[in-house]
Amino acid sequence: MNTYMILIHISCNTLTQALEIADFLLNEKLLYNAMISEKLLNKHLQHGQKKGVEQTLVIGTTKALLFNEIKDTVRKHFFDDAPLIYAMPIIYMDEDQTEKLQIETQKV
Repeated sequence: MNTYMILIHISCNTLTQALEIADFLLNEKLLYNAMISEKLLNKHLQHGQKKGVEQTLVIGTTKALLFNEIKDTVRKHFFDDAPLIYAMPIIYMDEDQTEKLQIETQKV
């Protein structure tokens, strides 16, 4: 079975939020793995002005078909301070890792 995989990015406002989201998604088998990187500077435009805020990034691999469930679940549980969520397709991945991802995440 050929399952499309993605690299999901969740840009969190605090390290605590990132750890909670990563643990929750791993427990629910929505992510195969999660890497957390602290103190990234997010520069963006807000009302035409440049703004910079420190954020913590959760990066994880999962099945593309789980994206909407991940997005909806994170919004539901972290609605007060919802993070930015987006995904990029994984074009190539080691066959053994692909098989482990397919086994360890939710069936779709």
